[in-house]
Parts: sequence; C-alpha cells; structure tokens
Amino acid sequence: MKPVPPGPVGEFAHHLRRGRLRSGLERPEVAHAIACSLATVQRAEAGERLPPLPTARAYATACGMDPDETEALWNTARRATRPGRQTHVPDLGTVADAADLGAVLADAHERAGAPPYRELERRAKRRARVFGPMSRSTLAGILNRERLPTTEERLLAFLAACRVPDHAFPLWVRAYRRVRRSERLAARRLNTVRTAEASGSAEAPWVQEARLEYERSRKGVRSE
Repeated sequence: MKPVPPGPVGEFAHHLRRGRLRSGLERPEVAHAIACSLATVQRAEAGERLPPLPTARAYATACGMDPDETEALWNTARRATRPGRQTHVPDLGTVADAADLGAVLADAHERAGAPPYRELERRAKRRARVFGPMSRSTLAGILNRERLPTTEERLLAFLAACRVPDHAFPLWVRAYRRVRRSERLAARRLNTVRTAEASGSAEAPWVQEARLEYERSRKGVRSE
C-alpha cells in the first residue's frame, strides 16, 4: 500500500485506511457499501485531497468507525488546508468587541465544515419555531463580517445552523451581551466627543482620550 503524503490530509487518509483495515473490509466492499465507485474510495485513502464530508461519514459508518469523530478529523484537516483561514481565533470567554465576535462566529462556521448558505438556511429552518427564520442575506452578512446578529435569537439561530451544541449557547449569549455593552459604551463616548466639539473643547486631553476609546471600541465589523 502506497504511503500517504505528510500533512493534515494525509493524516486523515491514514485514519480512513486504519479504520478499513480494522474492519477487515476490502476497498471494493467499502465502495459497494456506500454506493460509490472504487476510484472514490481509492482517492479518499490516497491522501492527495479530502473527500467530500458525506463520503467520509459514509466510509466511517461502513467500516464501523465513529462518524462524528471522523467528521471532527475531517474538519481539522479542512481548516488546516483552507486558503485564507484564520490564524488566530479568540477564546469565546475573552470576546469583548465586534471584531472578536465576528471571528468566533466565522470559526463556528468553519468547524461545521463551512456549509453553504442554502444548507445553513435549511438547518436554521428546523429551529425556526424557537429562534425564528434565518435568511441567506443575514447569513451572508454575518459570514462576510458585514454585520452581527441583530438579536440573541438570531445569534442562536446561526449557531444552531452551524450545529453548535445547545449546552454551549449560554457562553455565546454572554459574549454577545459583552459586545452589546461595549457598543452602548462606545455610543456614550461618541456623544461626549460631539458635545465637547460643539462647545469648543475638542482639544482637551479628556476629549481626545474619549475619542480614542470610542475608536478602539468600534473596531471590527459593524452591528446593525
């Protein structure tokens, strides 16, 4: 058997190979079990590129492997090889501004395998009675860092579409509320700056500090 190439994709291919060998199945048997071609199985084990996620999960199920564990490994490999991937994602507990929240929301989408808008919309619809519907334009705005969810319900609808477990929702809500508090504080600082400028005190040190604090608190994506 040809060795897999080094790197995350090769490691994932090795995971698939190891699972198949433990199951005692031959490649044609796996192909028959998951209703795909033998070439598809061979490519998945070659380690040159990642197979589609549905193929990887079906492969794992056919070989008696844990499909959720396989999906987690698939996502790790995908994120490591995805062009333009984020090099730093803040910890959810430290999120304090819009830029941080936008980063962790994008990371949640990545960890879910970066499903397309249509799939996210379909998943959100399943929880629409609880969180309300989620349009593609709203999803695009969040993922393109153009805006944040307008309400906590919209936040949770997005997370549900990304298959974030419900038990993690409270941490996300707390982060969201911190960002909103920061925005309200920024608005007050802006009012302070405008009042000072109107009164001719724009060059006072405390006004300059208020202006800097406002600019820092407003960095990152905007929220509507």
